[in-house]
Amino acid sequence: MAKQRYTRFWSRRSIVSLIGIDYPILEKSELDNFIKFLIAGSLVIGILIISFCSVFYAFDLMFDMWHAEFLLSSFFSLMFFTIYIFLIQTFSKEIFPTAYKFKFFNLSNLSRIGFVLMIGFLIAQPIKIFLYRHQLSIDLQQYKTKLYQEFSRENSSLYSSDIIKLRNEKNNYLSMAKSKTLDSEIDKIDEAIFKINHHINLANILANEKISNSNFFIKRIELANKYPGTILVVISILALFFTPILLIYSISGTSEYYKLKKDNDKKLVLSEYFLFKQKYAQLFKKGYGMANINFYEPFSDPPFNTIKKTEPEYLKQEVFFNTLISNEGL
Repeated sequence: MAKQRYTRFWSRRSIVSLIGIDYPILEKSELDNFIKFLIAGSLVIGILIISFCSVFYAFDLMFDMWHAEFLLSSFFSLMFFTIYIFLIQTFSKEIFPTAYKFKFFNLSNLSRIGFVLMIGFLIAQPIKIFLYRHQLSIDLQQYKTKLYQEFSRENSSLYSSDIIKLRNEKNNYLSMAKSKTLDSEIDKIDEAIFKINHHINLANILANEKISNSNFFIKRIELANKYPGTILVVISILALFFTPILLIYSISGTSEYYKLKKDNDKKLVLSEYFLFKQKYAQLFKKGYGMANINFYEPFSDPPFNTIKKTEPEYLKQEVFFNTLISNEGL
């Protein structure tokens, strides 16, 4: 009895299968273009690792709970990865029967490319702020200081008119002759001014705490844009996301692997279509007692339906009568 074979996760079969390659068919094609498929699959695994690290760092800046960061990072990185795999597996290598024989730059492929580049761009943002984290920590501290100073200035200006009014009243009372009533009013004014200053200081303290404890994730991305090197980082990530697509698409649709895969897919479709037609006829026969009921096929190449049957030729009325008369004469 043959020993059952188990596929290891890191085997070359698993790696190429990750990008939708049918390994048994690839073996039949004598590993046609195997190196390209293997490189593309390895890059896809690298993209998964980079995506997880990128998303984890982003959530690490936002939260302070490692378990929440790990769960959210796993979810979003796997979601991006699944979408990415779906997109690269559905790139069309067919030439459609149109007036212009676009192969790669058709609407379907371009929309997929746009989505892939968008995912790559999002993944690149946490990576670039991680690589420039030391410079950004200095820039961010300067931004926080500036933000706090602007808040303090604005906060003080909100109550400046009230304080000026109270001080003017106090000066007016001080210019008058002393009395217990005036001293009492002056004390009330001093108390009011103290309360306003205390309120201003308390608001400044709370604002300083919030500003100091905030991660400013979006601001970090904005600040990072001033460094020219971040453009290179983003371009590198986009190139990494785009390379597996180029590798897979660079393989000709007429290569041995794709020929065998196309034949195998065609046989599978025809087999399923044949079973469907049998089931269709059986349903009418068993359910309604109607024999010889076949599924109508308006195309010459069902179920692919690319060549429509020629329409019957409609003759003129004169031809009909001439034919009828000639038949009667016989």
